[in-house]
Amino acid sequence: MRISFFGACREVTGSNILVEGAGIKILLECGIFQGVKMAEERNYAPFPFDASSINAVVICHAHLDHVGRLPKLYKDGFRGRAWSTAPTKELTRLVLDDTEKLMNEEAKRFGEEDVAGFMELFETLDYHERVEIYPGIYLNFLNSGHILGSCVCTLEIEGKVIAYTSDLGNNPSVLLAPPENITRADIVICESTYGGRVHEDVNKRHEKLAGAIAGTTQNRGVLLIPSFAIERTQELLHDIDDFCTITGCEKFNIYLDAPLAVKVTEVFKKYKEYLNMAINSEYADGDLFGLGRVNVTQSVEESKAIENAPNPKIIIAGSGMMNGGRILHHALKYLGDERNALLFVGYQANGTLGRRLFNGEERVKIFGKNIEVRAQIKSIGSYSAHADMPQLTSWISKVEGAKHIFLVHGESEQALALSRELKSKLNIETHLPQQGEGYNF
Repeated sequence: MRISFFGACREVTGSNILVEGAGIKILLECGIFQGVKMAEERNYAPFPFDASSINAVVICHAHLDHVGRLPKLYKDGFRGRAWSTAPTKELTRLVLDDTEKLMNEEAKRFGEEDVAGFMELFETLDYHERVEIYPGIYLNFLNSGHILGSCVCTLEIEGKVIAYTSDLGNNPSVLLAPPENITRADIVICESTYGGRVHEDVNKRHEKLAGAIAGTTQNRGVLLIPSFAIERTQELLHDIDDFCTITGCEKFNIYLDAPLAVKVTEVFKKYKEYLNMAINSEYADGDLFGLGRVNVTQSVEESKAIENAPNPKIIIAGSGMMNGGRILHHALKYLGDERNALLFVGYQANGTLGRRLFNGEERVKIFGKNIEVRAQIKSIGSYSAHADMPQLTSWISKVEGAKHIFLVHGESEQALALSRELKSKLNIETHLPQQGEGYNF
């Protein structure tokens, strides 16, 4: 058996791992690279394998850095099966459709027919539904607690068990049950996005959100929140609704300027059995996400009209790392005013506009225009959908029999920090694979 790493190696994005064994080739995800230099060239470069030779793709969740190159895989000849949970299948279609529409004609390397063609290849599994996908090869999904329908997967192949976390969720989550543990595996491939960090206390989240809203209201300004369409936006809407229930929202308007997030929220409603029990009981009482309080903008004209609405106001828009989407138009308009604030609630990949602003750059360029950043820059770390160092260490500690542990999906310093922690606390040695590196077992 051989495992080759073709993405998310000492970086966070571009998930792509090839497992070869028992005469079968299985790809663990196929995501895009984001933020880093030459990301576009890397996304459209030929795969380091023959796409038509791949028998199956396992998709653990629907974020773009895990699914974004699936249409290219189809265009290049893949006709095997794609395995995921049912919510992941639906969210993948929404994400890929949205991406295809956003690309300009010059940048397009796949079209609607490639998205539609790939979607025909899906097979869906529930959690704990262990299935023999090829003779002697078994696939099983467990809840990873990251986003709706996300999973940790195990592959049993040639007498060995491979456990792949994809992205492991941050516990506790408002919407999801905690990540499930895998008790035995020979090989573990684990994410390390926040491998060197400890998240702030989740109990401070409402306090910090309330402070950001109150400050914006007092300044009669604008609170910009770049947010990922899946999970983060739904958690934000839930928490803002809680804030409004307690304090009232008469002093400001809330705008959800993210058509994809609106569609995603409908998928959440459809698959409420994938949410935690507390949220399921809340559904019975009505509008979980408080959409009755929110101005939902679908068209470009409605988005532009937000500018004419009086302050104070809250604008939630994508993309979450500010590397595209409607948030850029609002940033262009509002970043130069000290009365306003930009609130980060998710990971900002190296090289993205979000990361530069998060790091304190005082002047940025948006749509070719130089903007002097006068708005306040704020962040809430406990909104992260990724496990931190203690959570990752705890999860790995419960896996018995692991002879090889690979750390992926983390910038080098984060992966190295987690590697040192695992050595110190658990006496476990780890591998940090480089791009294109392969291992035989």
